[in-house]
Formats: sequence, C-alpha cells, structure tokens
Amino acid sequence: MKTAIGVIALFFVTTHVGAQDTPTSKIRIGMYANAGTSSLVQGMGMNMNMYGSGYSGMNNNMTMYNYAASWGGGLSLTVPLHQRWSFVGNLGYMNRGANYGEMNSSYNDSYNLSYLDLWAMGQYNSLPKGPVKFTAVLGLTESTLLSAKDEPSGTTQEMMNNVNRVDIGMVMGPGLEFGLKKGAIQTRLLYTYGFMNVFSGMYYDSGMQSNNAAFLLQVGYIFN
Repeated sequence: MKTAIGVIALFFVTTHVGAQDTPTSKIRIGMYANAGTSSLVQGMGMNMNMYGSGYSGMNNNMTMYNYAASWGGGLSLTVPLHQRWSFVGNLGYMNRGANYGEMNSSYNDSYNLSYLDLWAMGQYNSLPKGPVKFTAVLGLTESTLLSAKDEPSGTTQEMMNNVNRVDIGMVMGPGLEFGLKKGAIQTRLLYTYGFMNVFSGMYYDSGMQSNNAAFLLQVGYIFN
C-alpha cells in the first residue's frame, strides 16, 4: 500500500511538472488489453537455468516450470512532458501463473495468480513524419494479489496463504503508435519481471525464490 501511494504521488508530481513545461499539452486517457505468456523463473531476469524456467527440490524431485497463458486489461493515462517524453500510467487486472510438473513424471499442474496491477512508466516518443511513431517504455510495477489457485488435474485449491500479497517489479519494451483522426492505436511488446518472491514460507519451491515473468503483447486505444 505504501508503494502504491508513492507511485500515485510520483504521478501527481510528474503531472504538475509536465503541465508547467508544456502548457498546451493534453493529458490523454485510454484503455488497453494484454495477452501473452507467463511463468515463474528462478534466478535473475531472463537467466533461466538448465531445467527450464525454474526448478525446486532435490535429485529426481525437481519441479519444472513452463510458460502458461497470461492476459489482462485496464485503463491508461498518458501525460506529455516534452516532445519526446511522456509519463504513462496503467491500472488494471493481470492474470499470471505457470504450468509445472516434476522432471521424471507425467504429472502436470498449474498455478493461477490474479493481480491488480499499477504501472508507472517513462515513455520515449520518436518525432514522426507521418501518422506512425516509435515508442519505448521503461518503468516500475506494483502487483497486488487478488486470488491464488493451484489447479492440479481439473481440481482447484486455494493458496492465498502461501503467496505474498504484493510484488514489485519492472516493465520494458518497444511499441508503435498509429495516429487516427480521432485518437490513436498503440501496440507494445513488453517484458515484465517481479523482484519479489512469489511464494511465502518454505512449502513451495523448498524455500527458493520464484519470480513472476511475462512476455506480453499490449494493444490499446487512446482518446483525444
């Protein structure tokens, strides 16, 4: 909660500064949808180990994580700060998780994690000669857990008590913005990574740290 308040405070400060530097700028509201794939990784960033995207246990009891479908959507706010720079805030729902199974077993399971995501990003904008411009974003994310489920073989087990309620992470990626007579369409290819351990306690992953990671295609519409 403190982190969310800090991000919101940063947004208002940035908005105030941007309004002073570019008095004719217009704050734009939009909506977006995310779709892609997510998993749990053990190690830093995209440095996945030899067993796939994660492992736990000892000897033949290692758990292999595989990528699962990820999706979400919400509202966006774009605040121009300069010709080439903008502040972008996203607030919405995000479904993450992973498929997993043991190395020497056909047993397959999945984690389904639902979050309320707040993203605060800086965006670089190219100066286009036509209606299409290149963009790139880099920023921080806060994910507040809404639900957590373990889904083995068609059954569902609640696991809220075994998952940390907040995850702080990063988001980055390139994009394109297509200007229209009314509004604009945005597309982005995004990578997100959570800095905090998904699980709490020693039960899951034998106490090893597991981090949320996702590759996403974001498509959005910005109103004028």
